[in-house]
Amino acid sequence: MHILSKKCIVCCASLFFYVPLQRKLAKPTTIVSMKAKYLFLLLCTLFTACGVSDTECAQTLINNAQTLVTRGQWRQALIVLDSVHAYYPKEIAQRRIANALADSITYLEAQANIAYTDSILPPLLQQADLLLKQFRYEKNDKYETYGRYVHHLLTTSSNTSRNFLQAYVQDNRTTIVKSYYYGSSPTHHQGITLSSNGEEIHRKGQSHHFEANGWHDIMTMENTYALEVLNFISAHINDRIRITGQGTKPANTWVYYLTDKEKQALSDTYQLGWLMKDIKRAEEIQNTAQKRIERYLSNHPIQ
Repeated sequence: MHILSKKCIVCCASLFFYVPLQRKLAKPTTIVSMKAKYLFLLLCTLFTACGVSDTECAQTLINNAQTLVTRGQWRQALIVLDSVHAYYPKEIAQRRIANALADSITYLEAQANIAYTDSILPPLLQQADLLLKQFRYEKNDKYETYGRYVHHLLTTSSNTSRNFLQAYVQDNRTTIVKSYYYGSSPTHHQGITLSSNGEEIHRKGQSHHFEANGWHDIMTMENTYALEVLNFISAHINDRIRITGQGTKPANTWVYYLTDKEKQALSDTYQLGWLMKDIKRAEEIQNTAQKRIERYLSNHPIQ
């Protein structure tokens, strides 16, 4: 009884992979009739599966997976193939067929990913190149692992001894925002609040300070927080933006406003940051796909 129930459940589950797609394609007026149709097919599969061998039922799953592959539903096909191994571990021949089909699906996915990244990377790189004309590349090879692209208006040398926001994108595609405080004593800079047009956001970061002709407190934010700060600035580029810095004590606060040029430079850095993030993701997909293709070809050499 247990074996019969197992067969019925697996075959029914494999049929259900077809239903969501058909429902999406169906017109509202045909949904009821299509539900009845698939219920009928489900019952037919149920009764048929309970009277066939494990070999035949495993092959039915493989056939269903092959149909899904022809439709381009690779993820669903892999789930069906996993059922062959899970429910029919003794059907070695069918499991080998399932493995071979799964390898082919991985190869097809990898080819599709290569084609996709080949189509999106050139325009992304072109946009980045246009933006980078407004940036300069900085790197101290002796002390730094990664260099950075800094807008020419936001370089440290151009903003000595003042409160300001600096943003840059590292060549590992990480976006950084640094809030600089300059004064006569340390504040242990902990956070900043950006306010504009009735809206505000507050973000915190890692802080350090040093003394050099006055105290310099620097708070650093990376990736998500950095992009959120830059996004706020970009969204309010035509509004007045107030920056409020906070230290460890309530009295340790300071206020300044971004200039139009600073807002534009920070907005450009935001665009570059997202471009670099998209480029990094596309490159990762491409590299993974290429490795999978190489692995497949090494195991399936072309005759």
